[in-house]
Amino acid sequence: MIRLTGFELKKILQKKIVWITFAIFLAFQLFLTCGSYFISSRYVDGKFLETKAEWFKTDRRNSERLSGRKIDDALLAEIEESKKYIPEKAGESESYEYLSSKKYNEKVRPYEEINRLVHYMAGGMENEENAGALAQEMLYSARHKTQEIVWDGYKLSKAEKEYWREQEKKLPEVFTYKYSGIYGNIIDMSGCYYICMFITFFIAICITGIFTDEHMRKTDQLVLCTKYGRWQNYSAKIMAGCIVTTSATLILYAITLICFLGIYGTGSFSAMVQVVASPLYPGSISAGKAALIMTALLFLSSVVLCIVTMALSEMLKSNTGTMAIVTAVAFLLARLVAVPSDFKFIGKIWNMIPINLLKADEGFFDLRLWNIFGIKFTLWQMAFVAYIIIGVIFFFIGKRKYCKYQVSGR
Repeated sequence: MIRLTGFELKKILQKKIVWITFAIFLAFQLFLTCGSYFISSRYVDGKFLETKAEWFKTDRRNSERLSGRKIDDALLAEIEESKKYIPEKAGESESYEYLSSKKYNEKVRPYEEINRLVHYMAGGMENEENAGALAQEMLYSARHKTQEIVWDGYKLSKAEKEYWREQEKKLPEVFTYKYSGIYGNIIDMSGCYYICMFITFFIAICITGIFTDEHMRKTDQLVLCTKYGRWQNYSAKIMAGCIVTTSATLILYAITLICFLGIYGTGSFSAMVQVVASPLYPGSISAGKAALIMTALLFLSSVVLCIVTMALSEMLKSNTGTMAIVTAVAFLLARLVAVPSDFKFIGKIWNMIPINLLKADEGFFDLRLWNIFGIKFTLWQMAFVAYIIIGVIFFFIGKRKYCKYQVSGR
């Protein structure tokens, strides 16, 4: 079995399309994660302001200085004080003179990121009487009110709302801001999401031929004349495809981690996702834990999609048809088609497609729950079970089709 798997691996790795495709996607991932850091600059009013590297370093330094601070009255007062240095006239706050001034860089810029966070937590609420000033009690009260609006938008049932209210009670009354560093960026689009996107295309282009090539070249019967037989040959092909897919995912992920580590640093594993990715999320999960879960889902979904693709290619006996289905369903339709909230059941299934689930503002933090025998599961929790089941089902469907074809074929 090991020798047969090695033979199949050799066949895959000898294809130039595999190396060319992977090299292209690796270059894209490198560009998306760190390209702008090295080659881009900020220009305002046609004048050079700073390089992107300086921009990232400054924002990181400011975030690290605020890391560990509670988002309470004291910090909110500092944020409000910083707003006094922002020009009142429209357009002046985006001028070169202002953005390059000492006043902006020392008084306003250090609080910009956390100011956006506070604004989002409050649901965009502005206190007209106090020119936008927010007190601690007002902020968290506004957050709860905004949550209820979001929950209604999700069409959550009473039981689901009650579940999330119980989860909300586990959160501290006053949040602590922590710089998330590498963990926040794994959760972000440039992390697991883009890797999932590239691996989906890699599988569609490079894995579909593992079975169909032998049928097209009419060498399948010759291969099955060996002592290993149909079952071993099928298992070896599946294993080889999964090894190649996992290796490609691992390399892209490792390169991404190295880039993130160099640019953003490690950050805090315990940073709340509420101050990193989803301010209104009621679950008690840290950015580090969310990053680990997304990483596990990324690798599991890659293997399962690989198995599904190979099974489909055996069923269709067509590279092009399989490639079209995988690309259309696993990526294009999933990203281009938005399921209305009224179609709750379909929406939950749709957001469990890997390319949606690994997008933090969509599937991963989707509040709709699965109720299985009275036990409630979030979408990402249910995804682990669903992916494994789908992988096993398609594995045996492909096996049956492969073995039956060889027996009753030409």
